[in-house]
Amino acid sequence: MSETYDSHRVQALEALIAQEPRKAFGIFRGALRYPGAPELKDRVRWTEAWEVFARIAAAISSEELAAIVRKAAQDPDDVQALYDLGFQLIEQSLHDLAATVLARAHACLPGHVGILEELSSALEGMDAHSEAARFLQAAPELVQEHAMLRYLYAFNSIMSGDLDTPRQLLPRLAVLCTPTEETPPDKAQLFETLVGRIREFLARADAVRAVSPLDDQDLRGWQFVITGSVLLRLSPYGFDEGMNGRYAYLQDSEHSCLEGIRCVEAVLAHTDRRPPRVFILPDRDSAILGHATARVLGLPAEPWPEHGSDAPGLVVAYDLSMLEPELTAQFRRHRPGQLLWSHAVPWTESPPFSPDLTTLLYQMNTSPWGARLRVVPDTQQTEKAAPEEGSVESLAARLASMKLEAEALKDLPELLRLLGAMASVQGAAVGGLFRESGLRRRHFSDSPVKSSRFL
Repeated sequence: MSETYDSHRVQALEALIAQEPRKAFGIFRGALRYPGAPELKDRVRWTEAWEVFARIAAAISSEELAAIVRKAAQDPDDVQALYDLGFQLIEQSLHDLAATVLARAHACLPGHVGILEELSSALEGMDAHSEAARFLQAAPELVQEHAMLRYLYAFNSIMSGDLDTPRQLLPRLAVLCTPTEETPPDKAQLFETLVGRIREFLARADAVRAVSPLDDQDLRGWQFVITGSVLLRLSPYGFDEGMNGRYAYLQDSEHSCLEGIRCVEAVLAHTDRRPPRVFILPDRDSAILGHATARVLGLPAEPWPEHGSDAPGLVVAYDLSMLEPELTAQFRRHRPGQLLWSHAVPWTESPPFSPDLTTLLYQMNTSPWGARLRVVPDTQQTEKAAPEEGSVESLAARLASMKLEAEALKDLPELLRLLGAMASVQGAAVGGLFRESGLRRRHFSDSPVKSSRFL
């Protein structure tokens, strides 16, 4: 059967009859994902498509959501029903479906501020920043008078690689976000954060653009602009085939970890920073990497205190997103002389905040010491091998004693040139590596540099 809207609908219904609603959703999601199958422009087809989804929602979510879906299905021009469904789909993190629904609502009522805000948020949630900016650009009167829309236009323009539009938008945005006596304190704080974010993005971009192209392949430059973090390594695999420096499926290696340590060593030397200690975190991967780092840098290794510490030092996390939430929360604030390095960071989701230093960005990863896939020589079949045996100290000693090939750090001079430009940033926009106080910045998973995703 050819892959068409009708074939997907039939297959989804068959899966529902077979009581496999998740399979049905996987089959039919492509028809509903923004901008939606062309058939959805027809009112009858719109109704039948969303009624199928209502059945799926009832089976895998709740009858409450299914009722909201049915109401939007019954009348494709009921703007309130479309808005309500779009909002609920965003709450369910189904941004691609929400965008389809909210785009229809926006077409029915293009002057509605709330609908345009939610549509922009849905598109942003699916990393369709250029599309969000396109909708906002087409509503200049609304963008002129509404602070949130103006911010969304500026933010999504930057995330599309456009730095000129937000420069034009910023003065008026600052005026719209100036609090009055009637502005609630929480809204005033939000406005300050939004304006500050755009200003900081632009300041960091200004600092590095002389040494970094900030084009659609400049992952390292944009990582600093968007998150304030230093990206130490770029993946050499599939760079020109859509990955642009990020990893997809990675079975990490000790050589990769040593490359990260050596890059951290170079960054600390280049910025004239020598932390008095390396903090060792309790999880095994971080402990191995932390002890190895302490050996390479010639620093004492100290356990991270159970309730946290304000003392200066280098905090070494193998993967910040894999730590227990209670532990992660202890690193939310910058402290004088305390640096946070996360060797691995996922890029298809947003970690709780941005570390100061990141070695690599991955979609799926296995640590060098975790359970890994290996090829059985006799059968050439893959199997899952047991985690690496050995004590933390012995594995750390092995890692620290390894040697890198001469070409392993060939782009280090480029990194250090960029680092010099990063160090020139002053004030609120300063990169995380140079901050001494305040909350760590949000780690946006996306940037103007796109990479292929694999399900």
